[in-house]
Amino acid sequence: MSHEYDPDETQLVQVGAQFAELARVLQAGSGPQVDPERLVQVALKALPHADHCSVTVLRPQRPPSTIAATGDVPRRVDDLQYTLGEGPCLDAAVDDHATLATDLRSETRWPSFARRCVAETGVHGILGLRLVLGGADHAALNLYSCEAGRLDAQDVAVASIFAPFAALAVESILRQQDVTNLRDALTSSRQIGTAVGIIMSRELLSAEDAFAVLRRTSQELNRKLRDIAVEVAMTGAVPRGPRADDPADGAPEDGAC
Repeated sequence: MSHEYDPDETQLVQVGAQFAELARVLQAGSGPQVDPERLVQVALKALPHADHCSVTVLRPQRPPSTIAATGDVPRRVDDLQYTLGEGPCLDAAVDDHATLATDLRSETRWPSFARRCVAETGVHGILGLRLVLGGADHAALNLYSCEAGRLDAQDVAVASIFAPFAALAVESILRQQDVTNLRDALTSSRQIGTAVGIIMSRELLSAEDAFAVLRRTSQELNRKLRDIAVEVAMTGAVPRGPRADDPADGAPEDGAC
């Protein structure tokens, strides 16, 4: 005799499948990097009452950012919160309890955000859960509904089970970003050091003055300091912009027709 699942059991089976998929991504180890866009897609499938999903990250001395979203709508909702400095995803990132707003039209916790969110994005319900990360980083999993009253206690329960898995994925993403940024910084530092040495040798300048030449050139040409350093290392010379008295490209010189 076959067993008939009731709706709750069916959802739990679906959630289990989503967790298994996420676990496979996390267990990849040194293999492919965790795809943040895949993470939010998995979360969205696990919560059928949600229409959109995103992940907000708060890092020290940096503005809030959305590292992944299922589309343009959740990014607009997130950006609105960042601009106003209020909203459920910002609260959820640092709060141990789930942040649930079932109907933003009657919401009083974030009056400016709630009013504009409904009017500008059509999102009426929001569920945010903290993703516990290491160090001073904070994050939130954000679920958005275009219909008031859809997100409920069951969604909170399922999302709460999902959150630790999502936190592991986000932690992995941030650590990968940190490694990449550090590698880029070290590469840039070596390139700049090489360029400074070349300028010191050619122009008989101190290290401080040689670096000032690089920085001034970067500002005058409106190019990144690293790019200027790479060109100096490749050519042995500091790039020059057009002189003020040079004729513009393609413009006739004095006396020409």
